[in-house]
Amino acid sequence: MKFLLVLIGCIFVAIQGQGDTCPSWKDRQHAKPGKLFCCDSTIKTVVETGMKTLDLFGAGGPQTLGPIVQSLSSFIQRHFKVAYEVVMAPKEFVLNTNYNGTKLCKFQSNSYTLAVYETPEYYDINGPGEAYFYNFAANDKLNIPSVSEHLKSFGGLANSASGGLTGSASSLAGSLGGWGR
Repeated sequence: MKFLLVLIGCIFVAIQGQGDTCPSWKDRQHAKPGKLFCCDSTIKTVVETGMKTLDLFGAGGPQTLGPIVQSLSSFIQRHFKVAYEVVMAPKEFVLNTNYNGTKLCKFQSNSYTLAVYETPEYYDINGPGEAYFYNFAANDKLNIPSVSEHLKSFGGLANSASGGLTGSASSLAGSLGGWGR
């Protein structure tokens, strides 16, 4: 019986980890632009499901990154029931965070580069702090080209636009607080 449980556990880990590539925290700290990795491929799946479900890149979707990041952040947090950070930019960027766990994924989707990771310090996503930080991403002050213009301009990964937007209701709380969990 123990052998059967171990065998089932090994198969589960093998299936779960097929799309996972997770460099060490030290290697992530020294990663150069262009380095994509995904320590937990479930995150990427949830993000792409959110993009489709919320129709974020459709004709009637938001036209700036702020509301897109805001919607994705809420979708991800509802799924995982814990605070997550979402960084999204029309070009590659270097991710530098205090988060040192494995709930992290940096990937490309819809001609954008995204980094999605668990907020370094725990806080209640249903508490009053969430409501306060929720609107941060909606105020897109970076003058990033509209989403529709960006997608028209680039058939693949965008490399000439500048800027990016970090979004999560926990962005400020996460950056002020923890050094990893």
